[in-house]
Amino acid sequence: MPFTQSGTDQTITQLGESFSTDRFGVDTIQLIVRIPDNLFPQQVLADYAPHPRFSNMLLSKRDGQRGDPGYWNVTYTFEGFLDEEPEEPTYELVGSLSQEPIQTHPDFDTIAGTPAAPLNGAIFIDPETLRQSEATNAIFKEFANVNGAANTKAGVDSYLEPSVEWRETKFSRTRPSTIVTLGDIQTPDGSPPNLSPRDWLVWSVSYIRRGGLYQITTTWKLSGRNGWDPDIYDQS
Repeated sequence: MPFTQSGTDQTITQLGESFSTDRFGVDTIQLIVRIPDNLFPQQVLADYAPHPRFSNMLLSKRDGQRGDPGYWNVTYTFEGFLDEEPEEPTYELVGSLSQEPIQTHPDFDTIAGTPAAPLNGAIFIDPETLRQSEATNAIFKEFANVNGAANTKAGVDSYLEPSVEWRETKFSRTRPSTIVTLGDIQTPDGSPPNLSPRDWLVWSVSYIRRGGLYQITTTWKLSGRNGWDPDIYDQS
C-alpha cells in the first residue's frame, strides 16, 4: 500500500541556496527549504516576504514539490539589489524593417514619374473609371512590363523602411506614480543616435513588479525621414 506517513516535526530545514544576477543587474536568490506536512501551507512565506537575511530582497515566486515522504520541498525566489541601490538604467537600440506602400517612398516621383510622364512601366488610373489615365488626379496602380519586355519593377508594390526603437529599462523601489506621455515627440535619455531630421516618439511604457523592485520600460520609436509631424503630435 502507498506510504502515507506525515512529517510531524516543527522544523523547517534549509536544503540549499543559490544566487544569480541578470543582464539588468537585478539580483536573484533562490532558497530551498523542507516543510513538514503539518506546517504546510500555513508556514509558506507570503508574496513579497523579505529574505531571512537580506531584507531588501523580496519574494517574487514560490515553487513546491513533494520531497521525502511527509515533506514538501519549497523553492523561494527573491529579487532585488543586494547592494541596496538600484542599477543605472540600461539602454538598447532595436532595429528591424517594415513594409510600406511604394507610393509613400520619398523618391516615388523619381521612380514612377507622373501620370503624364510615367517611368519604369508605372501605370496610373482614373480613380472613378479605373482606366489608365494621364490626368493630374490619376492614382498609381502598379508597375507593369513595357512593350512585352521584362521590367525589374513589375509587381513591386511596397518597399522596406527601417523601423528603429530606443528602449530604456530602469528600476524603482516604489510603484511609479507617473509615466511619460505616450505619443509625445521627445528626446530620450541615454544619448540615442542623432539621426536628424528624424526624431523620436514615446511609443510604449510598462512596468512590472519583481520582488522588491519595479522594472520600468520605456520605448521611443524613430520617425521617418521627415520627422514626426508636430501638428499631429505634442512635444515634451
